[in-house]
Amino acid sequence: MPRRPPLRPLPAALVLAALLLPMAAARAEPAHVHGQVTLELAIEPRSISLRLDAPQDSLLGHERTPRSAAERQAAAAVLQRLQDGAALFGLPAEAGCRAAGTPEVVAPRLQPGAAAAAGAHADIEASYRFDCARTDGLRALDLGGLLDAFPRIQRIDAQVAGPASQHKTTLTRPARRLAWGR
Repeated sequence: MPRRPPLRPLPAALVLAALLLPMAAARAEPAHVHGQVTLELAIEPRSISLRLDAPQDSLLGHERTPRSAAERQAAAAVLQRLQDGAALFGLPAEAGCRAAGTPEVVAPRLQPGAAAAAGAHADIEASYRFDCARTDGLRALDLGGLLDAFPRIQRIDAQVAGPASQHKTTLTRPARRLAWGR
């Protein structure tokens, strides 16, 4: 019988793409639960990518386009907080991570000049990338900064794709540390 070559682990980006394809198909009618957010992590040997998907209500307290000066100010504060990924996601110091570029935040009802939209749910998506000295051994993330910034978040459903494995895990308050793997 011929001998087969050993299997090699897939790159994290490929694993994340495989994870996200079924999620993208399911997004035709996405789960929209107030107080609950989704976090997707792709861990590669020298980088970490994160994608946060949240109902606008979970971050701001309502889903409409801001109506008053106070609501516009609160919306601007949410958008500002979402720009600081290092403050939201507590990456371990030993990983030596630093933000790579500006986060991409999509918040259709909160962007300046947004038109009032009626009825439909409003979501906010934010994507972050960090360049790291090393990510081997990374098995947890401190989400205290995210939870402190957005106290309406009660649950975080996470999918983690790394060079050798994938995990699905959930964090609920009062916990602040999202852990996966062994």
